[in-house]
Amino acid sequence: MHANDATLLWHALYGSQRGLIGVHSAFRSAPGSKRLSRHRSNFFDYPARVRAAADWCLGNSEEGLEAYFCAHLLLAKRRIKTNAAPVLALWADADGAAPGPDAPEPTAIVESSTGNAHLFWRLTCPVSPVRAEELNRRLLVAVGADRSGWDLSQLLRPPGTRNRKYQDAPPVRLLELDLGVGYHPRELEIALPPAPAAFPPPTAEKPAAPTGQTVDLSRLSGRMRGLITCGNNALGKPYDTRSEADFAVAIGMFGAGYDESDVWAVMTDPANGISERYLERGRHGVRYLALTIGKARDLALPRSAPRGGQSIPTAVGARVG
Repeated sequence: MHANDATLLWHALYGSQRGLIGVHSAFRSAPGSKRLSRHRSNFFDYPARVRAAADWCLGNSEEGLEAYFCAHLLLAKRRIKTNAAPVLALWADADGAAPGPDAPEPTAIVESSTGNAHLFWRLTCPVSPVRAEELNRRLLVAVGADRSGWDLSQLLRPPGTRNRKYQDAPPVRLLELDLGVGYHPRELEIALPPAPAAFPPPTAEKPAAPTGQTVDLSRLSGRMRGLITCGNNALGKPYDTRSEADFAVAIGMFGAGYDESDVWAVMTDPANGISERYLERGRHGVRYLALTIGKARDLALPRSAPRGGQSIPTAVGARVG
C-alpha cells in the first residue's frame, strides 16, 4: 500500500515524461543527530521502473535508513543541476509553515513528520529547470516555507518511509493528492509575490563547487585515491576524524597540481566517499568545505601562485532533512 502511495505521487509529479527517478539513502546514527553516513544513490527509469524505485526506498527505510527522492526527473545518473529534466511540478519543504490564504492550493501534500510537510504544485505543462527554480523561490515566499528548499535536485521524503530524525520514526504519509489542481506556469508568474532581491542561496554564505565536473585522479597516490573513493571510515579510519581526512585530501590535491575547482568537484561528488562529511552537514556543508579547502589552499600554495577555480557556480542542493 505504501509503495502505491509513492508511485501515485511520482506519477502526479512527473506525468507522462521520461527520465530517471533519483533516489538516495543514508544512515542516521541517532534520532536528532545531523550526522548521516553510508550514503547511497540509485536511479530508476521512469515510468517503466517506478515501482522498483518505490520498493528500493521502502526497503532501505525498513533496514533503518533514511530514504529520499529527487523532486524532479533526471536526464543522466548524477543528481546535479545540469542533469535536471523539464519540471512538471514545483515543490516546497513547508517545515511547519501553513500556506496562507493567498498561496496557491497544493496538488499534493506529504507529511514528513508531525506538523511538517512537503508541498507540490502540478503544472499544466513542463517548464525549464531554471524557470522552475525561480517559481519555487516565489512559492516559498507565498507559503512562508523553508527558504533552503527551492533548489534543483532537492531531496524529499517518499510516502511509506520513516523519518528517523525523531525517536518514534514517524511514517511519511501522503495526506492529499488532487490531480484536478494544476496551474499554468504563466498563471503563477502573475499571481505569486516576487522573490526578495537578496534571496539566500540554498546552502551557503560562500560559493560552492562546479557541477558535473569530471576530475582525473591519476596524479594522486593509490592511498589518496582510495581515501577519496571510499572515505575515511571505509579505510579503517587512517585519520582520527573525517575533517582531518578532508583536509588531507585537499592538501594532497593542491600538492599534486589540481586547482581549487577540481578539489571542490571531488569533495562534493556523492559518488565519492570523501563527500560524506560535506553531505551530512546539509545546508552548512558549503561553508564547512570553503573553510577546509581555503586553509589547505593557503598552506599548500605560495601566496604568489595563481589560484584557479575561484569563480564557482552555486551548489546543487544537498539538504536531506
